[in-house]
Amino acid sequence: MKEVNWSALHTKRKKNLFTFFLRILSFLYGLAIQLRLVAYTIGFLRTNRLPAYVISIGNITTGGTGKTPFVAMLAKWAETHGFRVAILSRGYKGKRSNDSLVVSDGKTVLTSVNDAGDEPVLLAKKLSSVPVLISKKKYKIGSLALKLFHSRVLLLDDGYQHISLHRDVNILLIDAKRRFGNRSLLPLGPLREPIEEIKRADIIIITKCTDTYSGDDLVNYFQKNFPVKSIFRSGHFPDQVIFPLAGKTYPPGILTGKNVVAFAGIANPDDFLEMVKSCGASVIHFKAFSDHHYFSNDEIEELVSWKKQSNVDFLLTTEKDWIRIDGKIDADLDIAILTIKIGLISGADTFFNSIKQGIIRSDVKKK
Repeated sequence: MKEVNWSALHTKRKKNLFTFFLRILSFLYGLAIQLRLVAYTIGFLRTNRLPAYVISIGNITTGGTGKTPFVAMLAKWAETHGFRVAILSRGYKGKRSNDSLVVSDGKTVLTSVNDAGDEPVLLAKKLSSVPVLISKKKYKIGSLALKLFHSRVLLLDDGYQHISLHRDVNILLIDAKRRFGNRSLLPLGPLREPIEEIKRADIIIITKCTDTYSGDDLVNYFQKNFPVKSIFRSGHFPDQVIFPLAGKTYPPGILTGKNVVAFAGIANPDDFLEMVKSCGASVIHFKAFSDHHYFSNDEIEELVSWKKQSNVDFLLTTEKDWIRIDGKIDADLDIAILTIKIGLISGADTFFNSIKQGIIRSDVKKK
C-alpha cells in the first residue's frame, strides 16, 4: 500500500482553499467594476469635462508597464512643441493624496515624497518646468491646473480607470513580456479590469519590447479582437548614470566592467536587473523590494554594508528609489542612479502627429 504524504496533502488543500477564496474576491471585485461601468453608461454617475485637451495614460494590469516614463516623454514633447502642459497624478502612498496638492508649479518642487508619493515627485524633478498636481479627484485638480497655470494639455497619469473625467485620448499601455498575466482580475490575477475593457482605449502602446519579447503576438491579438485601435510598440532604454551626491552624470557605457550592488523597489525589479546587466555591469548583490517601498535605516545600512564587504565600485538603483532614499544616506557614499527613457520603436511620427492634430482641433472647437 502506497504511503500517504499527509503534509503535502495538507499543503495542497490549504493552497486550493486559498485559491478558492481569491476567486470569490476576484468575482466580487469584477462585479463591482461592472456595476460602476454601468452606472456611468446609464448616466447615474457623471463624466465631467474640462476646457483643455485631456490625455489619459494608464493600464488594465497592476503596475510596471512604464506609465511614468511615458508620461515624462509625452510631457517633454508637448512642452517642446509649445503646448502648455500639466500632469495630474494620483499620488499613490502620499499622505496628502486625498487633498488637492500642487507638487510643482513648473518652477519649484513644493512638497515632499512623504506627502505626494514617489512618482509625482519624480516627475516634478525630471520635468522642472511642468506643473504636477495630485488628488484622487481629477476634475478638481484639473480645474486647479487651468486656473493656476492656464494649461492647454492635461496628462492624466494612471488614468484609465478614472472615467469620471472626460479624456480626449485614452492611451493604454501593455507590457510585451507580462501581457495580461493569468487573465484573472485582482486579487487572483493582475487585471484591474476585464480584458474586454480594452475597447475604451483610443491608442494601445505595447511597452518594453525587446528582441525576445517583440510584441508581435499582442499586435496580432489586438488587430483581431480590437481592429479599430491604433497600435504602437515602444522600448525601454538606458539613458544616463547619475551620481546624485557627487553631481556627476555619465552615459550608461560607464557601467561596462563595473562591479555593483544593485537594488530596486519598483513593480518589476527584475527588469531593472536585466537592464543593468545589459549595460555590462557585474551585479555582485541584488536586492528587490516591493513597489513604492519606503526604506528603513536598517535596510539602507544593510545595502551599504554589502557594498563595503564586497568591495564593489558603487551602489546602483532606480530614479524612483532614489526619490525615496534621498537625504537618508551619508553624503560621501558612492551611489548611482541608472535612468531609463522610453521610445516608440515604430510609428513615432504617426503617433505624435495624431496627438498634435487632436490638440489643434480641440482649440478650434473652443473658439
